[in-house]
Amino acid sequence: MTDDQGFPPEARLRTNRDFTRVFNRQQKAAGRHVVALVRPHDPRHPRPPRLGIMIAVKTARLAVRRHQLKRWVRESFRLQLRPLLTGHDLVVLFRSDPPDDGEAHRRLAEELTVLVPKAVKAAPQPRPGGRR
Repeated sequence: MTDDQGFPPEARLRTNRDFTRVFNRQQKAAGRHVVALVRPHDPRHPRPPRLGIMIAVKTARLAVRRHQLKRWVRESFRLQLRPLLTGHDLVVLFRSDPPDDGEAHRRLAEELTVLVPKAVKAAPQPRPGGRR
């Protein structure tokens, strides 16, 4: 398996603490179906870009659909987004379930490809009441 094919554990946001760090000091860009939250890594501790995905049951009722959407986001991360996220962590929040019309996967990948560079360039926004 080549480097761009895998999704190893070090490429994932795994703990509540990892997600909280992104939420507390985020750079954000919102689209029709997803919101991209980005946080830069500490330059003293370089590591590869990491990805976290959140989909509420309200957004996609069936577990099969939630898993499908997560697979699509992970694929976009591996093939397109990783080079754009050097030195950053990314959390993708789903606002709505893209209609499953055969083009949803492509449209979701395009939306993420547009939102991630916007989020990386955006000014950091501390969450009200959150720690820095």
